[in-house]
Amino acid sequence: MKLDRVDVNEITIQAVYVINCFMCNNQLHLSAEVGAASDAAVAAASQGWHSYETADEHCSIACPSCIQEAKANEEESESEAIA
Repeated sequence: MKLDRVDVNEITIQAVYVINCFMCNNQLHLSAEVGAASDAAVAAASQGWHSYETADEHCSIACPSCIQEAKANEEESESEAIA
């Protein structure tokens, strides 16, 4: 077998928006074809990625799993405060 370099005609450049969850470092990759960064934010929200704020915490970007965890923690804190 003879090896050679990859054919440069087969290499493409692709622009991607990368959104990182500040809680767990999970990443969401969105093609730049979605439009501007604001459009990428809308696309991320449609997939469950949001910022959030609780009584004692603020997070500018969180994945769906971390948002669920934050909701559960907030509910637990609220029920402990009532008890």
